This record gives sequence, structure tokens and C-alpha cells, in this order.
Amino acid sequence: MTYWTNEDNVAGKPGTALFIILPTIGCYRFSINQACYMCSYPTAAPKIKWSQEAIVDYVREALKMIEGKKGPFAVRMFTSGSFLDNRELKPETRRRIFELLAQMENVEEIVIESRSELVRYDAVKELVDIVSDKHFEVAIGLETANDDISDVSINKGNTFDDFVRAAEITHEAGAKVKTYLLLKPIFLSERDGIEDVKESIIRAEPYTDTFSINITDIQKGTLYERLWEKSEYRPPWLWSAVEVLLWAKRHFPNKRILSDPVGAGSKRGPHNCLTDHDRKIGRVIKKFSATQDIGHLEKLEPVCREAWRYIVEEGLLDWQLLTW
Repeated sequence: MTYWTNEDNVAGKPGTALFIILPTIGCYRFSINQACYMCSYPTAAPKIKWSQEAIVDYVREALKMIEGKKGPFAVRMFTSGSFLDNRELKPETRRRIFELLAQMENVEEIVIESRSELVRYDAVKELVDIVSDKHFEVAIGLETANDDISDVSINKGNTFDDFVRAAEITHEAGAKVKTYLLLKPIFLSERDGIEDVKESIIRAEPYTDTFSINITDIQKGTLYERLWEKSEYRPPWLWSAVEVLLWAKRHFPNKRILSDPVGAGSKRGPHNCLTDHDRKIGRVIKKFSATQDIGHLEKLEPVCREAWRYIVEEGLLDWQLLTW
């Protein structure tokens, strides 16, 4: 089963999100050996292609998890690629899925994902018209506003200008924009990773309704994994995530700032000193995301914080930290 529910922020207030991984063929860039360096999601795509009818039925089955229940609910649909890619989902399939969502009064928020170059006015507008009374976001993977980092450390295949164009099209069509940013791509120190996210938030803020800070974890079969295995890359410290989230919410209080620290407290995920406190920080980050209350982050005990602070202040690189 690749759908589940979690406590989350729904259209600006605490609620529950239903996450649905749609069984499409996955990102087209993966098929031409141009995948992002940190991403292995397309490897999870079905080996046998599903029919468009079967995908609609799959969504209908997933929605039964929240059918008739008290909300508010958000429905967030991922494809290991782009929801707006006609190779993954035909326009008629997208419409039918949104017609199902339009009928559910307890669903107040809908989020889909798309690469910048696949965002088209007509494709977004027809979905907006179906769910015009709901909070509808198109999530775009900017990752960083620095084109050099995007090229060298991520292999994104998009520029900041591409993101701006896609965001403007999305707003013109009547939907909102969620911007994904990656905390600490490879070849950046801990300090540089923090500063890159902050600078990216400043540049992307005029075009963004919601920021989602994706804290890098190590996915199998990726360049990130190969560097991590050689002790040439370390996932970001959880204190770095806390620093970014606090800074972002204080500087842009009217923006929704979200983060889901996948693998928090594990060697492959964001971690501090690999103690039980790491997992607590992961839970607190999720609580902050649901409530947007920075008080949850401000009350954290400073376990391992001095070690993190030293690494950041000295600008140490990962290969200098073999014992951390």
C-alpha cells in the first residue's frame, strides 16, 4: 500500500494529510539517464505499466481512508515524476482524479508535484476550475536558487528563471505555489548548505506561497550514496534544519514553512550525534510544520548543539569530519 495519513498543516491550520503515491512510469529524466543526483524515487515506479483507468481506481481506493471522516484533510499526490506530465497521467485522468476530490467536502487542500518545464497554463487552469473552492498547490522542485549548485550538485536540469516562469503561470491560472528547497546538496559545507537555503528563500519568496524544506537523506543507488559510503558526504545536521526553519518563519511569518525530516536520527538521514534526542527533534519539526508555532523548535534541549555550532562556524567540509 503506497498511501497513508499523517498529522500535517492543512490550508494553514492543523489537520491530516493523505499521501498517495500514484503508480505512474515516473520521471522522464530518469529514463534518459538525467536523474537528479540525490533521487531514487523513479526506481520505485511499477515495472509493468498501469492503465490510466487503473490509476483512477487506485486513487478512488486510497480516498476511502478519509471518506466520511471529519477533516480538515489535505490530499497530496506524488508520482515519482510530474503530475502534469502527459506521459505519466493523461489530461482526462487528471480531470477524473480532481472530480473525485471536488466531491469530498472534508478535503480542503490538494497538492500535486511537477517539474518547472511541465507546468502549462491550460493544464493547471482546468484543474483549478474543478476544485475552485479548495486550497490547490502545485509543488515545484526548485531545490536551490543558485544555478551553479543546481547544475553541479543536483543535476536538476532547470534554472531559477525556469522556476519563476512556472510559478507565474501557476498563479495566473489561479493555483498556489509550493517551493521545494534541498538542505545541503553535495559539495557544500554545513555552513554553505544553510546559507544556500536562506538565500534561495529570499529569492523565491515573491513567487512562493508555501516553502517545503527537504532535508537531504541518502537514497539507494544515487551519487549521494556513493559519496556517503566514501565518507565524502554527510547528511545535514538536524540543528541546521532547525536553524533554517526558525530563520524562515521569523523572516517570513506569513508564509507556510513545512519540513518532513525523512530518516531523522539515522545514519542515512539528517542527524546530530545519533542519540535518542535526534528522533525527538524529528518529531518536533513535524509538530512545527503542522502548527507553524516556532515555540516547539525554540524549546528544544541543546543536545550536541555546540559540536554543530563549531562545525558551522569553522566552515568544515564533510571529508574533514570522518568521525562525526
